[in-house]
Amino acid sequence: MTSRVTIKDVAREADVSIKTVSNVINGTGRMRPDTRERVENAMRKLGYTVNLSARAIRSGGTRLIGLNIFDFSQPFAPYLTDKVIEFAKARQYGVIINTYGSDGMGLADNIEETYRLGADGWIFFSERALADEGAVLQQPYPVVLAGDYLTYGKSDLVTMPNVEAVKQSVGRLLDSGTRAIALLGAPPGMEDWETIKRQREGTQALRTQGYVQAFLERGLEVDWRYVIPVHRWNQHGGVQATAAMLDSLPCPEAVVCLNDAMALGAVHELQRRGLRIPNDVQLVGFDNVPEAEYSVPALTTIDPHVDDYAKHAVDMLIDRIEGYSGPARTYTTDFTLVERASTRLVQ
Repeated sequence: MTSRVTIKDVAREADVSIKTVSNVINGTGRMRPDTRERVENAMRKLGYTVNLSARAIRSGGTRLIGLNIFDFSQPFAPYLTDKVIEFAKARQYGVIINTYGSDGMGLADNIEETYRLGADGWIFFSERALADEGAVLQQPYPVVLAGDYLTYGKSDLVTMPNVEAVKQSVGRLLDSGTRAIALLGAPPGMEDWETIKRQREGTQALRTQGYVQAFLERGLEVDWRYVIPVHRWNQHGGVQATAAMLDSLPCPEAVVCLNDAMALGAVHELQRRGLRIPNDVQLVGFDNVPEAEYSVPALTTIDPHVDDYAKHAVDMLIDRIEGYSGPARTYTTDFTLVERASTRLVQ
């Protein structure tokens, strides 16, 4: 059996001290760029890999963070995951991915697995409200919540500007003269303004608040027939909701989908029925996942700056892992409406 390459072997190959190699591995210390490059080349040549078990014994940590997220049935999850991995690598951390299904208890279903996976801390992405005032956030390791739900002061939170982003984007359509605007993705069971405006959390409720506010601020009435609940926020859900809408209502002038997955499904169903986008109906999504740019036509979508979202989630978690013990923090990203061929907003 071939013996494991050690830090001593790398130091000998690069003609540097063991301390210098350690500094390169851990991203610490000061050295000339050519020295760092020589060590990295030696590591690649020899096939050196970090012994995580040994590191954990020495330091009490693995330099691994975890991401607990819903399954990859719609494109936002892998998009966010890629970004978390990217920013964790920049901080010299690896990432463990753990997924839970859309059915069941969400995060709570696989908390037991996080204890076995050995990460130093976890980013929890939640797609539903947390039970028992966020009890799931009280763990023996640091936690950052990513999502649009209350943390009750039990963890840091990274969230999106849901209300303002949808309000401004629907406002752009209204100001262009568009009036019959459907909303795909409203929360089931909340079909009036009095109920929706009382909600303090939840992606569906908050984004629906923005849709309604855009009308109200212009003195316009909402046609609640076009506020359409969707249970599954994926492509299939978008297809089903679009089909049900077109089967029972006149085709609207525009459709705003509360995520890109539903919007991609809506593109499919609208075109299957012979409707032209944007000539017959305009279409807007939310998330700016990579697939949005390459749909036909390219999808106009709200970009909630997922890079910034992922970076702050990673940085806040590593802060906690490395000793920060201050009060719970909340970070809200900015947004941009990315105007592409599925709308006629570009002048």
